[in-house]
Amino acid sequence: MAKSDLLQAYRRKKSEPSDEREEQERERSKKQTEKQTSDGESIVVDFVANFVAGGNASFDPVKGRVLMSQRRLILATSKAKTVIPITSIFDIAVGQVPPEVEEFFDYTVMVGYIIGRQRRTTVIGGDRETIEKFSLLLFRAALNGSRAQVTHPARIGGRVLDTERRPSGLHLDYEAVTFPDDDGPLTENGEPFHIDLASVIFFEVLERTVDGETRLVLSVQHVKQGQTVTSEITLDSRRKMNILGRYLRLVYHWIKSGVRDVEITEQGLEVLVGLYSAGEMAAEVDFSELLGVEGEVLEAELETLHEEELIGDDELPTSLTPQGRFVVNEEIEDVNV
Repeated sequence: MAKSDLLQAYRRKKSEPSDEREEQERERSKKQTEKQTSDGESIVVDFVANFVAGGNASFDPVKGRVLMSQRRLILATSKAKTVIPITSIFDIAVGQVPPEVEEFFDYTVMVGYIIGRQRRTTVIGGDRETIEKFSLLLFRAALNGSRAQVTHPARIGGRVLDTERRPSGLHLDYEAVTFPDDDGPLTENGEPFHIDLASVIFFEVLERTVDGETRLVLSVQHVKQGQTVTSEITLDSRRKMNILGRYLRLVYHWIKSGVRDVEITEQGLEVLVGLYSAGEMAAEVDFSELLGVEGEVLEAELETLHEEELIGDDELPTSLTPQGRFVVNEEIEDVNV
């Protein structure tokens, strides 16, 4: 499987100077604000695609425009328009082409939604990069700003902790899910608690009794500071819990597929773990001496790791990509086990 273009796009974005990124974001935001629907909603998505809208029984794709604001997804042709409120969406499945339309599409996102009391689906197809970028924006529109209940840490290793559940917000980024809290920080250093998606090693949705009610709880095992930590997240809406689970599975798959065919030597793994442990200090110390290797050997390993897209640059200072962090976290988990 080819490595995701979306991963590479975000990696390029992360490598840009922060002030340059901020200026670009402001320009994009300005352009989006200027583009509005007749109801005054800002358009955040506008592209041409083939789609099957509203559970059309004929399964004949039509070509039209896909538009999205923070409130609605609109599929428009010259003859018809399908309007899907974002709050009605209960499922977003990326890359799973339904058999009824697989002869028409190479890569798709299937959106499940409810109109009245009827469940409907629409399938939007296009090139992989466009569909992945659109899907990420759709996940954000459906989930950002949601309220959550977070238990962190619920467990460290196999030890169950008596941690109180805390109310929190929820915000999706490509590399992390962040839980900001208006009532006080969820972490000791005052920063919003976040789960680095490259550090996730296992997650599952469980049914638990919360405040006397049966609720879905997302249990996420991830590596934090060399330890396996379990965090538990509950959203008020089962619909949103389903979408959040879909999002985690999707990004986990993207990251894991990026390292599926990577062959890394024992020495390359040592360099990767060393960079992970040293962080920004790697540029301030004699890293080759720290690892006990010759400078030429370190340079060769950095070049190889960069070619495998496990680090952002082939010279120090450099940082691990999501795939690089995934490899290290799997190594840490193996040691913990």
